[in-house]
Amino acid sequence: MPTLISRDEALRRIEAEGGQPECLMCAIVRREVGAVHAIAEDASMLVMLPRYVRRWGHVMVVPKPHVTSFAEVDPALWARANALAHQAARMVERVMRPRRCYVASTGSSAGEMTQTSRHLHVHVIPLYEADDRPSDVFSWSEGIYVGAPAEWAELQARYREAWEAS
Repeated sequence: MPTLISRDEALRRIEAEGGQPECLMCAIVRREVGAVHAIAEDASMLVMLPRYVRRWGHVMVVPKPHVTSFAEVDPALWARANALAHQAARMVERVMRPRRCYVASTGSSAGEMTQTSRHLHVHVIPLYEADDRPSDVFSWSEGIYVGAPAEWAELQARYREAWEAS
């Protein structure tokens, strides 16, 4: 079972793994900030398990080109990111059996601390509780779940199998 750690501990671990990169998403794509648990990847997209999550089974879709606004993202690339997010949500529903999935496109002007990366990306978050709200799944104030290497490998394998079957 994943372990719940504090927000401060999560931020300390993230900084120890890769410092404070100019762009967190680009650093993840380049494998500069710790292990990346890819579900699917090609030259333009990364579908992965973020390692610090509010809900176990969370998936993220990251366009590899550095884009920070909808004005600069290629419409075809963004359409593909959303198609992959849809495929990821279906995969999460099959594997994790949540009550529902929350799909959110993010990219923030707030800075480059985790959860506020300027680089556009899409979150697919399984919701298990009837009263889960966006503030519950994006705020780290109640702590963050992290998995042991075997837990990440097991979830990644289950997701890859479901991804290939879709």
